[in-house]
Amino acid sequence: MVRWIIYGRTFYAQYTVELEKGKGLDDIAKQFELVQNHFIDKKTGLLYHAWDESKQIGWANPETGTSPTIWSRGMGWYMMALVDVLDYYPKNHPKQKVLEGYLNQLAKALLVYKDKSGLWFQVTDKPALKDNYLEPSGSAMFIYAFTKGANKGYLPSEYKKIAEKSFDEFIKEFVRIDEKGELNIINVSPNVGLGGNPFRDGSNEYYINGKKKDNSSIGLTAFMLSALELDK
Repeated sequence: MVRWIIYGRTFYAQYTVELEKGKGLDDIAKQFELVQNHFIDKKTGLLYHAWDESKQIGWANPETGTSPTIWSRGMGWYMMALVDVLDYYPKNHPKQKVLEGYLNQLAKALLVYKDKSGLWFQVTDKPALKDNYLEPSGSAMFIYAFTKGANKGYLPSEYKKIAEKSFDEFIKEFVRIDEKGELNIINVSPNVGLGGNPFRDGSNEYYINGKKKDNSSIGLTAFMLSALELDK
C-alpha cells in the first residue's frame, strides 16, 4: 500500500545519515522508485492506494496490479514521507533530484484535482462521484507537503500560497468550536484497507461509504503539522 512508505522511512533516513554515513539512502530512494513505477495512474499522475505484484489478489487490476481507487489520505502519507525524507539527502546525492522530481510531479497532478474550495475529495480523481466528499486528513497532508516543499525549496514558492488558501478553507470546512471552547475536526475518513475477511474490494464506493469520524488522531495530527509548517 502506498501509505506504508511513511512507516519508518524518515527514521531510516535519519539513522543512515547519522550512524552509517548515508549508506542506506539508495535503498530508501529505491522504495520510492518502486511506488512511482507501479502505483501511478498514467492518465492522472496520481497514485493508487495499493499494488499487487502477482496481479492475482481479488482487488487487483489484472493488467497493472493496482487497486481500483485513488485515495487522498494514502497519497498524503506518501507525500509527507517524501518531503520529510528529502531533508536527509545532500544536494549532490544522485537520488536527491530524482526524489524532488517525484514530489513536483505529484504536487502538479494534485492541483488539477483540487476543488474550487482549495480542498481535495476522499476519492481524489472523481469529485463528481455520488456521495464523494471533501476529506480533511488527506487535504491537511497535502497542505503540509506543499508548505514544507516550498519552505525547503523542493517545490516552487507559489505552492505555499496555494497551501495558505487551502488551509483557510480547511478551517471553514472542517474546524468546529464546541460549547466548551474546544477545537474539533469533523468528517475524517475512517481507516480503510484491502482484502481480509470480510473481503474489502477497494472499490470507490468502499472508500466513500465508510463512517466518517470526528477528531480522528490522523486528521488532528495532519492539521497540526500543516499549521506548524505554515507558521515558519
